[in-house]
Amino acid sequence: MTAAAAKVTESARVTVPAGVTFPVTDVRTSTAAPAAALTATQIVLDSTTAQLRISLRAGASTFTPPKVGAATWSAGDVSWNAAAWTAAVGTSGTLTQGSYNVVATCNANVTGCSTTALVFTLAPKTTVKRSGAHTMIVTWKFESF
Repeated sequence: MTAAAAKVTESARVTVPAGVTFPVTDVRTSTAAPAAALTATQIVLDSTTAQLRISLRAGASTFTPPKVGAATWSAGDVSWNAAAWTAAVGTSGTLTQGSYNVVATCNANVTGCSTTALVFTLAPKTTVKRSGAHTMIVTWKFESF
């Protein structure tokens, strides 16, 4: 007799925005990016009470300006809304380099959660005088708890 076993590890298939662009036309006012979509499907966790937490962290304390030494935005100048989600609860937050901040928590015992209404906002920064692409890399984190 041979015993057969299937070992299933926790997993999910996720889709995050490839990028977020703030169409800044006036550095004296906040600028909202177009709404972003985010999905987690095929969620498999270790219990029916476990949840999937989605978080975000900045890769640097400031954006990289288009010219070295030019004034730019800090990570903390980026915030997001508590977007409406399907099978999850959105949390508003602010980007930081030092830690991950929660964007949403998927409900327990679901196979997927998603939003198409995640809006990132860039704070005003009157010291910015250089046009061009100010860029920053961010890291998404998906974890069960």
